[in-house]
Amino acid sequence: MEVNKQCRNYITQTIFLVIFLNILGNIAMRQWGLELTGAMAVSMVFVLVVDIAAILVWRWVVKKHKEMLPSFFTGVSGFRFFGALLMMTVWYLAIGRESIMTFIAVFFVYYIASVIHHSIFFSKVSNRV
Repeated sequence: MEVNKQCRNYITQTIFLVIFLNILGNIAMRQWGLELTGAMAVSMVFVLVVDIAAILVWRWVVKKHKEMLPSFFTGVSGFRFFGALLMMTVWYLAIGRESIMTFIAVFFVYYIASVIHHSIFFSKVSNRV
């Protein structure tokens, strides 16, 4: 089934994207002596959870309620943004002011990479569905 194959491709691409970003983060940590492990771990989990949830919901919408796809894309964008704001707030409350800028910088890289991947993937897939 085409939809299931696209779903698997999206999940695989998301995993490779996160691995690539983690490699870049590790290079940055070694090169400049930064401590980014916590921020990278939280960002990685956020991207994996949101992207995998989004593609599984997308698969359900495509199979059962295809006419609702425009609402789905709007909903995913809003959910991702709200989740990012919530994640940054929780980090600030848990860790404190001294490390929030580092976290935001790392989280922003993961967030933007996820949004770009989402946009490119669904612009290609939407034309075929």
